[in-house]
Amino acid sequence: MKTIIVTGGILHKEFAASFLEKNRYDYVIAVDAGVGYCKKLGIVPDMIVGDFDTYGTDRLREYEDNDVIIRRFASEKDDTDTEIAMLEAAKRGGETDVLCAFGGRMDHMLANIHNLYLAMERGIRARLVDEDNIIFLADEPFSVTKRDFPYKFVSFVPFAGEVTGIKLKGFKYPLNGYTLKPGYSRCISNEMTGDKAEVEFNNGILIVINSDDKITSDRNNSV
Repeated sequence: MKTIIVTGGILHKEFAASFLEKNRYDYVIAVDAGVGYCKKLGIVPDMIVGDFDTYGTDRLREYEDNDVIIRRFASEKDDTDTEIAMLEAAKRGGETDVLCAFGGRMDHMLANIHNLYLAMERGIRARLVDEDNIIFLADEPFSVTKRDFPYKFVSFVPFAGEVTGIKLKGFKYPLNGYTLKPGYSRCISNEMTGDKAEVEFNNGILIVINSDDKITSDRNNSV
């Protein structure tokens, strides 16, 4: 199963619409303000979660009347709305992408990145995606293609402690057995040199970031 979560960061409507046209999902979860974003994008969520301190509860009746699952939470709770959505997605297995996870409050953005670990723990492949970034966690070696990473820059950041034995093949700046420690930026702003690249390491977890910093660009890249 493939699940898409639409949460409450910044919506880049043109990119989101293009992304949803190219990527089909079996289940849609809207998170608080993400309900309004879904409406703008012309999609109906299968589930809505949140404390609705942003979207409000008075506009949920139309979804209740159409048998959409709605999970309401108090604003004073242990988990963020996006974490709740990620756990719901993980129950369904398969893959999960998250739109509108960036912008606004830095604490929420960092929490959204850490929520990827919840999916990893449960064996779920999850990504945060917007018009300039694709982010996921990796705890084992992997290979990527230009279709996986359509943007210019590829960066690696240690998630929880050091990552040992990093080998980068097919990149502008290769590595052969490097240990990446927290606090160091050695693996920022690399670039793929061909259609395929390989990332190997022995231990640890990497935050993998494919990003673009162009002021103007074609926002219809295939991801």
